[in-house]
Amino acid sequence: MLSRRQFTGLAAGAVAGSVVSATIPAAATGDRDPVRFASAYTARPPDPRAVLLGSPGFEVHGDGIDDTAAVRAAVDEASRRGIANKLGDILGGVRDFPLGDGGGVVLVPPGTYLLTGPIDVHDSVRIIGYGGRRPRFVLADNSPGYAGTAPRDVFAFRRRPVGGPVTYANNDTFGSGLINVDIAIGAGNPRAIAVRFGGAQLCILQDLDIDTGDGWASIDHNANLIQRVRVRGGAVGLNAFAASAGWQTTVLDCRFTGQRETAIRTNNDAKLVIVRTVLADALRGVECVPGQFVHLYLQDCLLDGLTDTAVLMNDSELLPGATNPLIRNSNQLNLVDSVVRRTPTLLTRGQSGTRTPGRDGAVRELTYGVRISNALSSRESRTDGVQLSYDWHRDVFDMLRSDVPDLPPVSSWVSITEVAARMGRTVGSGTADDLDVFQAAVDRHETVFVPIGEYLLSGTLRLRKHSNLIGLHPRQTWLRTPDGTPYFGDPHRPRALVETPPNGRNIVTGLGLDTARNTAGSVNISWQSGRDSYLADITTQFVKWHPEEVASGDPGYTYKGIHKYGVWVRGGGGVLSNVWSANGWADNGLLVEHSTVPTRVYEVSVEHHQYREVVLRHVANWEFLGLQTEDHIYGWQSQAVELDHCRDLLFGNSVFFRVATVLGPSPYGVGLRDSRNIVFRGNRGYRDKTPEFTQWGAAAADLRTGRTVPDPEFTLLEIR
Repeated sequence: MLSRRQFTGLAAGAVAGSVVSATIPAAATGDRDPVRFASAYTARPPDPRAVLLGSPGFEVHGDGIDDTAAVRAAVDEASRRGIANKLGDILGGVRDFPLGDGGGVVLVPPGTYLLTGPIDVHDSVRIIGYGGRRPRFVLADNSPGYAGTAPRDVFAFRRRPVGGPVTYANNDTFGSGLINVDIAIGAGNPRAIAVRFGGAQLCILQDLDIDTGDGWASIDHNANLIQRVRVRGGAVGLNAFAASAGWQTTVLDCRFTGQRETAIRTNNDAKLVIVRTVLADALRGVECVPGQFVHLYLQDCLLDGLTDTAVLMNDSELLPGATNPLIRNSNQLNLVDSVVRRTPTLLTRGQSGTRTPGRDGAVRELTYGVRISNALSSRESRTDGVQLSYDWHRDVFDMLRSDVPDLPPVSSWVSITEVAARMGRTVGSGTADDLDVFQAAVDRHETVFVPIGEYLLSGTLRLRKHSNLIGLHPRQTWLRTPDGTPYFGDPHRPRALVETPPNGRNIVTGLGLDTARNTAGSVNISWQSGRDSYLADITTQFVKWHPEEVASGDPGYTYKGIHKYGVWVRGGGGVLSNVWSANGWADNGLLVEHSTVPTRVYEVSVEHHQYREVVLRHVANWEFLGLQTEDHIYGWQSQAVELDHCRDLLFGNSVFFRVATVLGPSPYGVGLRDSRNIVFRGNRGYRDKTPEFTQWGAAAADLRTGRTVPDPEFTLLEIR
């Protein structure tokens, strides 16, 4: 098993560059970190529409010469191309959305790039490194502006509306990313922030080593997914807030070591889902600033060498406004199935100073907040406060082993354009049918790469058992159905744009799936793949709708089509991560049927559907970690989750959101029928604007008996 010293040694490798895994300094066990912190793209992805740093117009120097201007120019060019191609366009330019939303990709070759000032990562731009060793950005020693009184970022996710001021990313920012690059802060930059992260959906920090040294913070603010990121040094590792527009952030397979103050600091209603992550060698693991509540969920984590406390929270009853139980019960902690070492205190409550002592061992659960046991039964009961129980020994190496498959090496990818050329064809015109080329590609090759573009498929693309379909940007790489295609016209015979086979071992990532308007029988994807499969970084078309009796006119609420489903899981499972299903007129956004495949769902957003967002029928052994739903102005009848004949499900830190403009109340967020062993750990189910509409009438309702759980905010809800 891995000791504190061993993990410190692993994180220290970030200074020298990316490695597959570090040798354990203490040779007593010979263990290694189970997560491969290696380059995810070992060669250049074959995407001709991406901007290549170092190519003409974006020349870099190396040898310690400042490359800031070249990096900025490359990001600007990627954004310009995205505005020109309109592939990322959501609302057609209304509400000051830039056409195309400025999306694009900057590819960064291996090497070291010196920076002396900030890099703005504009709307929906992704900076992606490649090479046997990840490229490395270094903020030069004593760079101007990084030693003042205010923190200053090196990379910042930004919003740049037409005719408006440039701002930090917000709830109108989608798909931005820093991927497969390393960042180091040089000496003499005490107020430096490596990354100012932000956005609403599909925004990612993935495969990064961040060495903050004597700087202030590695990551400031947060958006959707932080995955396989190693953070070393700094005063604060992650300075977290509620992600736009109030969502969770999932921290997955990460390592935080050696922070001077705290690994993670939470502000302003932060909602964190922290899974298989190490917090080590700091004063505190997670601390909440005074006066704020936090929705905090940690699972399968290692808390090691936290000399003051593992978690510092405010006393719930002493929060501002705590006389309102909705405020008081919004302070939620779930620490489950984790290992604690050399950490004398597990939980400290800031105002009272009350401490929950810790001891070395495996924590089965530590909770703070309202627990509702045997819910929806005559034995229902409530308790409040701190509860702690320990488990038998857990093997740290096995606990931290990731369930997320590695992508196939880039050298094995075959571009769809290459297949088309061999067939004497071209693809991606946006007007001609590309289905036969795509089908030929997946029939002949295991991993098919789809460059930025728009590809029309008049029927179902059927993947083989080991087919992989990979893109780099889901809002710039679209598989689309021609509008009015008869093949998708029958709602009683739903057909999918993309379909995977039963028990397949498939990887599908980085794609947008658009089933057009007049396609009543269409489904964006039919997922039947098995346990070792991976569906990630996927979006559907963005659809907001209005009822037939309402005249159009509200920007974005003009859609009239009727679809069947969005993401349809039929007996399959595996890992689903960072998926945004927002095709609002469909019956639902995520439908899972007849699945007992052990499945983890990370950071999935399902929004804007008229009747139900998530529907599970005859489903068992699934975990939803960071599930977020949202209705819209006319969606007051939309239910967050429906469970029918389900068992053994876990929902960790859910946000069932109601927008402030809904036109009426909704009786319950989760409706259950003949379901058992359902556990919700952490829940956000209200907002303080027009609470008579924006608070669920009940968190959960048994549709057979009529029993309800009225509490929209709780730490633990168990339905046995």
